[in-house]
Amino acid sequence: MGEHADRVRAVEQLLRGELIASGFNGIYVLLGDADDPSVPAKVASAKGRPQAKGVALVCPPEFLGDHVNLHTRALGQPYPFARLQELQQGLHALGLILPAAMPGAPAHVVQSGTILNVWTEQPPKAPLRQLVGELRRRGRRALAGTSANLSGHPTITDAEEVVAVFGQRVSTILLDDFAAVPLGRRRSATIVDFTQPQPHLVREGSVPADELAPELRRLDLGELVIGADVRHV
Repeated sequence: MGEHADRVRAVEQLLRGELIASGFNGIYVLLGDADDPSVPAKVASAKGRPQAKGVALVCPPEFLGDHVNLHTRALGQPYPFARLQELQQGLHALGLILPAAMPGAPAHVVQSGTILNVWTEQPPKAPLRQLVGELRRRGRRALAGTSANLSGHPTITDAEEVVAVFGQRVSTILLDDFAAVPLGRRRSATIVDFTQPQPHLVREGSVPADELAPELRRLDLGELVIGADVRHV
């Protein structure tokens, strides 16, 4: 991921409608152009899972307003959009379920009127931001994808494993060095639902609930609801 020329080639393949695999701050993910309607089916085929599971948006928080319905009651009070952006900018690999803008959000990424945006904030010169920036310079908006693992198998964090599993399933693999990412962070993203009166934890992954809850309080986004059906990865 650190090589500019490799990122440019990967973006060119995304623009041709192909999938890539890429490092994503501790794990490997499958990515496509968010505005390409063929991406969900290609992801489902690569992972060996039903297409109904959908894909997540991968969009920097400053551009997320293109895809979110900012006029819903939920994003006035108790969830001001600027605070949700700050939350996603401040925590490692966090997924937010938000009301989708229609039109606005890619229809093939929307599920039951919502989108899931997963982001890991990076410095401006970091490879992930550079990858999205190159895509936007080509007139596109964001990425869409999911974790790089076969259905029912653990999330992949090892370069050799991602090549062995997906080397024949995607056009490009952007390898990354996760040495600086603590082992506890090398998990699929934690997901929080902000379409209800209180934030609900849907999946606990890279950000533990006991780290997330104080951030929600600090930003005045409410008390985290943790139901008995929360998934753990």
